[in-house]
Amino acid sequence: MFIVIKSLKKWLLVCFCLVLVMMISSMVLKEHKEQVKADKTNAMQVVKVFDSETQAKVDFFTEYRLERDKLRSEHSDLLRDAIKNASSEEDRHIAQENVMKMVQEKQRETEMENLIKAKGFADALVFYRENSVNAIVKANTLTKDEVIQVADVICRMTSMKQEDITISAKP
Repeated sequence: MFIVIKSLKKWLLVCFCLVLVMMISSMVLKEHKEQVKADKTNAMQVVKVFDSETQAKVDFFTEYRLERDKLRSEHSDLLRDAIKNASSEEDRHIAQENVMKMVQEKQRETEMENLIKAKGFADALVFYRENSVNAIVKANTLTKDEVIQVADVICRMTSMKQEDITISAKP
């Protein structure tokens, strides 16, 4: 019982850290990029222009993928411990569902990123959540048609409404 509680505390701590990293990343990204939203009318709204002088020398896309994979790996390890040390079948089942959900989320994000790159973009990151999708495309700016292309890929893969999709450009 003590091991399960200890594992659960670790799992909650990792989840909290993951949410915190995502929130901080989101705030940083909003400050340093051009952000556009696709809506039902396929109009786009420019929120803020990226300042190219503040661009880091390290590739943002590679660095973010590595950090995302590291956090997912830690989360996966905690879930596997929870499965192994579960005190009941219900706890084991919940942990197994969380592992499957995480695997499916990663697979869906990777597929969307690859499909966006197949449209001719140099790179892309996709963050899939239950109620929204955020995509960051490697580009100085995005035209209305490019935003529509990216939104179309995401809509087809997720059945998400266009107003729940945020598409940003980052060089």
